[in-house]
Amino acid sequence: MQSSYPFILPDKLSSFLKGSQAADPRAVHCVAFKLGCIHSSIFLSNNILHAYGSSSVTYAHQLFNEIPHPNAVTWSIMNSTYSHMCRIKDIILLFGRMLSLRISPNNFVFGSIFTGCTHGRDLQTGIQIHGSALKIGFTQHTFVAGTMIDMYARCGKVEESWRIFYETAEKDVVTWTTMFTCLANCYPHECPVSVFRLFREMISGGIWPVGMTFVSVFKVFDEPDKLRQATQVHGCMIKLDIELDTPLGSALIAMYGRCGEMREAVIVFDRIDHDAVSRTSLLVAYMQNAYYKNAILLFKKMIEEKMEIDPFVVTCMIGVLSALEDIGKGKEVHAYVIRNNFFSDVSVGNSLITLYGRCRETKMAEKLFQLMNFRDVISWTAMMTCYSQNELGRETFLLFLHILREGQSPPIFCITSAIRACSTLSSLPSGEQLHGRIVKMGLDASLFVANSLITMYAKCGSINSAFTFFNYLNERDIVSWNAMIMGFSQHGFVKKALYLFSEMQKSGIKPDEFTFIGILASFSRVGLVAAGWEYFNMMTEHYGLEHRMEHYGCMVDLLGRSNKLSEALDFIYAMPVEPDNIVWETLLASCKVHGDAELVKCIAKRILEMKPEDASPYITFSTIDTFTGIWDGKTFIRDKVKSQGLSKEPGKSWVDTHISS
Repeated sequence: MQSSYPFILPDKLSSFLKGSQAADPRAVHCVAFKLGCIHSSIFLSNNILHAYGSSSVTYAHQLFNEIPHPNAVTWSIMNSTYSHMCRIKDIILLFGRMLSLRISPNNFVFGSIFTGCTHGRDLQTGIQIHGSALKIGFTQHTFVAGTMIDMYARCGKVEESWRIFYETAEKDVVTWTTMFTCLANCYPHECPVSVFRLFREMISGGIWPVGMTFVSVFKVFDEPDKLRQATQVHGCMIKLDIELDTPLGSALIAMYGRCGEMREAVIVFDRIDHDAVSRTSLLVAYMQNAYYKNAILLFKKMIEEKMEIDPFVVTCMIGVLSALEDIGKGKEVHAYVIRNNFFSDVSVGNSLITLYGRCRETKMAEKLFQLMNFRDVISWTAMMTCYSQNELGRETFLLFLHILREGQSPPIFCITSAIRACSTLSSLPSGEQLHGRIVKMGLDASLFVANSLITMYAKCGSINSAFTFFNYLNERDIVSWNAMIMGFSQHGFVKKALYLFSEMQKSGIKPDEFTFIGILASFSRVGLVAAGWEYFNMMTEHYGLEHRMEHYGCMVDLLGRSNKLSEALDFIYAMPVEPDNIVWETLLASCKVHGDAELVKCIAKRILEMKPEDASPYITFSTIDTFTGIWDGKTFIRDKVKSQGLSKEPGKSWVDTHISS
């Protein structure tokens, strides 16, 4: 029986291991063993070994040890099996066994080992095997070179990947595509070469890209300034008649979304299958370009069609609702998260905390934060941002102290949030304590942190400390200068603010809109009307900057404080944009100071038209009535406020108890 089948059974038994309805390799192994052809046919043994590789590494290991004369394919399959399972130690032992038996590894063996090192992020082993491949002479093989390029890049050694690529004499499209993928994944932080230039070099060398090549190249076009290059690469794809399948189409949609070209993104979307991947790409593009309503409609359609939705899609959708501050729809998505058990995903939890923080529901954000089983650094940052956005300075600072007690290393944003909390609380001792902690952490050289410290010292009343720290900086950007100018402005040091304005320009930094807010505010505090007009006009005439609502507000405040109420009113009516309630309330406050009851009536009416729920105009008018002795008017207004259900936000006071760690 054993001699009748050896030439027939191996092929037939091997066929049972292939196809969509492949048999259990253990069953085929058992039949082959009973028929006595398992050891006589290396072809059949290799097929069973390959089938075991994707299901049971234990059975694969046992079968490999039973094969009497394994060939190069056998060793390659076993290496690939260990590589797939990230069993680096077994890979090394098998490789050593090959060398001890004087079996020369082939390119597939080296490729599978490097792939295993990539999966396991084992750079040291990869370097050792690289040395062996170099000695045997396999580093110039395109397949081996490609796996080494990928390994070094994924282990954070992009420069080494580039060196191997550059030194590889014969490069095929797979080698180029692998290099593009590596560069795209590290772009732009560690990218040693322009991907677009490299793409042109590949075309010039007569190597024609495939679909996967374009998928990798498209990733580097991530801003509107790169749209021209992006369209050139897209045009090359069309000329080469590359099939626009779903993965390639999704990459195109994502690229156009990042470059701000939504029209092209939608055109591409209409030309491909509308599966979960393509719709996710379009949804992200909508979110990036503030097409929030389109994103919501697309998300609803995905749910209606019962499409597979992963946590990433949900996170994007919550981000859209955060931008809109739509708490109603946000709670609907939150319910969807609970029904589909998505809250266990940390990114979903973080986005929900951000949503509730933006919508001023801090209690719900706190509850979600406490319910999270796992918190990453973004979770803590999101919760601190929630407190900071809602002006809960004490809670922000206490949470920062809790992060430190947990032994975590807070990111820069958490540190600046804590600094802003000290500014909000006007707690100089806490700010100084935090500054000392920052110095110990070695983060005082960070310009982002330094600018926050300048603002903190100024807002806490220590303008000399702010200026000392400003002078201590080796490097200053526009934010540094603006923070110090605003600090001098807040303390009424107009000459010092103007001196810094001049010094900033001498250093080569051009003032921006925020610079002039600080300058105009300083004039407002001391009543320099002529200087205010000069710098207000200087913005557009000399620097080409457009006036913002804050600049108009500063001028209204300047004119109002100087008792030029009629001029301030004329200025408001002459504004090229519709004044907001802050501008009117600024003038209202000046009218109160100067006791102009008639103008208060006019302004109060305008504010109530804009914000009918605001009680402050009534309160201001009643205060003026009190000063002028019209007590009946005061009683009438108070009764009207009460009858309409309006309420004035109560005043607050506090005692600085110095938050300590």
